[in-house]
Amino acid sequence: MSDMIYRQAAIEVLRNRWLKTRNYEGIGEDIAEECEIYLKTLPSAQPEIIRCKDCKHWDGVDTCDVIDAPVWDNDFCSMAERRSDE
Repeated sequence: MSDMIYRQAAIEVLRNRWLKTRNYEGIGEDIAEECEIYLKTLPSAQPEIIRCKDCKHWDGVDTCDVIDAPVWDNDFCSMAERRSDE
């Protein structure tokens, strides 16, 4: 089971906790700042949504080559792969 959290909320909790305990010996601002840096580098838990018009399987008309069904350019699916403009 996945346990998703909001990155910014975690950073705020860390900051607030540090502000409450910063006067105690052994609690340093550098540790809190380092934790914040690590939290910011974590990947997003929300998957990227790729619209059909941006998918490499989009033929530009009205069908998807993968599911062989009619689609609109603004549709999306779990099998989408971002098109690279090479």
